[in-house]
Amino acid sequence: MNRFILFFLLLFSSLNSAFSQGVQEFEVKGKVTDFEGTPIDSALVSLYYSDFSPAYTVYSDQDGNYKLTGVKKGTYLAMYVLRPEEYPRRNAVAPEDMRLEFWAWNVIVDENLTINPRYHRLELYGLNAFTVNGGGSRLWLYVRPMSLGKLIKYESDIYTDKAKLEKKVDINVYPEHFKAEVFIDDKQVEVKSMQKIEELPANESGAAVVGYMINVDFKPSNSREKPYVIKVVGENTEFNEKGENILFYKYGNYEFKK
Repeated sequence: MNRFILFFLLLFSSLNSAFSQGVQEFEVKGKVTDFEGTPIDSALVSLYYSDFSPAYTVYSDQDGNYKLTGVKKGTYLAMYVLRPEEYPRRNAVAPEDMRLEFWAWNVIVDENLTINPRYHRLELYGLNAFTVNGGGSRLWLYVRPMSLGKLIKYESDIYTDKAKLEKKVDINVYPEHFKAEVFIDDKQVEVKSMQKIEELPANESGAAVVGYMINVDFKPSNSREKPYVIKVVGENTEFNEKGENILFYKYGNYEFKK
């Protein structure tokens, strides 16, 4: 009888260990601030699944700190950060107190992460990265800046109505006003060139959508397993706005045949 009890105890312990190893959980934490380092309390911090549904959500405390706990191992589409009442479409605060959100993309959670979001009035959206094999194989980045200063020049009934906004409002930042710095794993890299791209042309359905291709002096390693953390810090000199965007980037492990 004791042998049977011992057998089932060992079996249960083995299954429990296998289960716990299969479902790994981590924490994502950090501090939300503006670009002067002032903490931002009550900011909504959300991780999103690939279908843009919320996976984990928390608010920053009075010191700007946040912590998402029990985050399952995996790759999440994005992280979004903003104090909700500051969003222009809500029209809940004065225009000078409105802000646009911070985004991090392709958030790879396979260890405990620290992400310190900063946001202001320039939103950098859709950061992506790729390389072109040959010719130096330097890293190319794509990002789309959007200006709150340009947005609030319109009447509030425009920027609080999504359909009107998308059809009538031009919130693009053009080359004479856009500056960008790039950091990879917290080390600044040289921007070799930056070119304006029309992601979508202007037509009867809405204004043009303008982004930028940024070529940086950096060649990712083919053998590195840990993702690179790429940060683009942008400035719109027309309205004295700043914003930043983060991307977790894994360079493919290609095996070419001879």
